[in-house]
Parts: sequence; C-alpha cells; structure tokens
Amino acid sequence: MTTPPRLPLLRNGILPLYPISLTRSFRNMASILRYIFPLLVMAPICLSETKGGCGRNDPDFSQCVVNRMNDMRPTLKKGLPHLKIGSLDPMLVPMIRLKQGNGPVSIDLISTDQIFRGMINYEIKSANIDLQNYKMEFTVTLPWLYVEGESKIEGRILVLPIRGSGHSWSNYTSVSGKAVLMGHPTRKDDKEFFNLDKVKFDIFVKKATMHMNNLFNGNQQLGEAVNTLMKENWEVVFQEMKPVVDQTVEALIKDIASKVFKRYSLDEMFPK
Repeated sequence: MTTPPRLPLLRNGILPLYPISLTRSFRNMASILRYIFPLLVMAPICLSETKGGCGRNDPDFSQCVVNRMNDMRPTLKKGLPHLKIGSLDPMLVPMIRLKQGNGPVSIDLISTDQIFRGMINYEIKSANIDLQNYKMEFTVTLPWLYVEGESKIEGRILVLPIRGSGHSWSNYTSVSGKAVLMGHPTRKDDKEFFNLDKVKFDIFVKKATMHMNNLFNGNQQLGEAVNTLMKENWEVVFQEMKPVVDQTVEALIKDIASKVFKRYSLDEMFPK
C-alpha cells in the first residue's frame, strides 16, 4: 500500500486535530470517531463547494442535502486545501494519546503514524435541517474502516495486564453515527449565521477486530492471549467506554462545526 502524505499539525485552521490527547477512551475507536464526525458536519461545506445549493423551501430539501453530501466524495478524497481539510482517504494521523484509568480497562496508549483507510466509502443516510428551530441532524454509515500504525501501550484490559510496543492494526465493519447540532441565529455584516450551542453524538459498531504485535517484549504466548481477549470481548470493552467516547466526539464536533458555521452564512448554505 502507498503511504499517504503526512498531514500538517494544524493549530489555528479549521481542523486543529493533530496530535490529539484524550482521557478515558479506548484504543483506536476514539480515533475512528474523530474521522466519522467531520462527515456529519460537512453539509455547509458540501452545499457551498458544489454548484446549485439546496433551497430551504424545496419540497425535497432534506434529500437534496443528503445527495450533495454524498456527491462530495471525490472532492473530499482530494481534500479542501482552502479550508485546511486534507484528503479523507487515506489519512495519516501523526500521533494519538489515549488514557483510561478506571474500570475494566486501564491503559496508557500512544499511537503514531496511524493510517486510516475506508473513509471515502461513507454514505450519508439522512439529514434533517430544521432552520426554524436551528437544529440539524445527520446520520452516516461506513461499511468498513481499517487502521494501522505503530503503538506503545501499558495497562490492563479486563483481567489481563498489557504492555509492549510495535505495529498494530484494527478493522471495523458496519460503523454508523448520528449527530444532532442545536443553536441559535446571530447576525454579522447583515447576514444570518448559525451559532452552535450544543452537540449530541451516538456511535454504533457492529464488529471490530484489533491486533497488536510485540507485546511483552515479543512473548508470543502472552501476546496471543491479550489479542484473543480483545478480539472476543471488544464489544464489552467498548460499551464500557461508549458514554465517554460520545462526550469526547461531541466536543470535537462543536469545535469543527463552529468554525464552519462562522465562515458560511445560512443563505450561503441553504438559499431561500
């Protein structure tokens, strides 16, 4: 596979996400969510970047939004440099730090050079834009997502200790998410903008397989025991972490979406 170009460490751009340090999250799942949620706030970009926006009074307004967002796949694969959004697929994340200190999972994980593949296969399933009440809802699905890179981990997963560093990979199938964005109107330069107040997010994953190499300094027996435990109990572990993962993603959605909504007025996104 060809390695994608390294993304810049943006700090003041529209996607200031690299590197990332999260607390109380699990493995690469939180990382995956970071790349699902931008799809759920792409409507303003999609409608502004494509010709013929969706008129808010159109009878098929919601379906028009869905179609525009899905039509953006080729553009998102190339990236939107003027918005400081890199290629969606493949995507390289330089560093991710995950820390979880309580409950069945207690780990300190540092992942570097993480390559994400499969994002471009997203499908926006539904969109509900309620401009009278300043509320937006989006649902998105991914048939599969594959992540690989280098990882260093120390801690405990369920009943087994875990320690080591080396190449790791994870594969996720039937990933879906729903985001609800709520806000209020604000005016600037005689234009009406959507001011984002609150975000709610839910993530669902049908199946996940995770594998880490070189655990316990290359001890094959212990390494296989931990990998088998993660494979057989991924759902139990993820459900334990899901509320915190959702909260983390909500904060990240709000950061990105707020920047998008400040750039585009409601008339630019949804013409009258």
